[in-house]
Amino acid sequence: MTRVDVSAFLGRWPFRPIEGTVANLARMMRANDIAHALLSAFEGLFYADPEPANEELLSKIAGRKGMWAAPIINLRVADWGEQMAHLARNRQVRAYRLASTFHGYEVGLCAEAAREAARLRRALMVQVRLEDERHLSPILSLPPASVKAIVEIAAAVPRAKLVISAARLPELLGAAEKVKRLRNLWFDMSHFDGLECMRQACDAVGAKRLLFSTSWPFFYARSAVLKVEEAEVTAPARRDISASSARRIFALR
Repeated sequence: MTRVDVSAFLGRWPFRPIEGTVANLARMMRANDIAHALLSAFEGLFYADPEPANEELLSKIAGRKGMWAAPIINLRVADWGEQMAHLARNRQVRAYRLASTFHGYEVGLCAEAAREAARLRRALMVQVRLEDERHLSPILSLPPASVKAIVEIAAAVPRAKLVISAARLPELLGAAEKVKRLRNLWFDMSHFDGLECMRQACDAVGAKRLLFSTSWPFFYARSAVLKVEEAEVTAPARRDISASSARRIFALR
């Protein structure tokens, strides 16, 4: 079964020896039967203006089959809208990623970016966390973004395609009743854990709302593969999670 990884990273993580290179990414994709990967730059989380990190990312993956970009946008930068429009001219850009806690703004501000992403016909990914809060560096004290607030944005901007990245299973379960009423909201499964996490998530919101994600190189890709392969879900549900939904959301061919 071929897969679409909706959340992987290139670049260096500054607090431990983690680096995502194009060569290692390509090997990871081949080893795990991943046909497409949606990529963001670690450095974009830490730069006040992520534009240089986004340009470097696009340069690294230019023309590479199956590698797509989700550039990071900081809504505290005055020309964030112009940056989104400029990036949309690149055919490898299929989404934008917002990291409100890294850049210091309230999740509610993402609503305006959701409207702009919808106008540009791109999906918007909102990062809840990147690392388990218990393992964060003492100088990187970041609370998770509010999943409930992101769900409210999806309800308020129905034309937008929103993906909640790196939510935990209890956060999904807590928002499930509202999520089921929306048609424009999905969760990546990179931070779900527990023996029955995928079955529980499918029971709560349906397989079509769940997207395969490794959060590579932060996590081992094989663990994400096994979460889906060993889940007690139907074969059609497994196909939806692994690739079918992501292909539609991000218009991947």
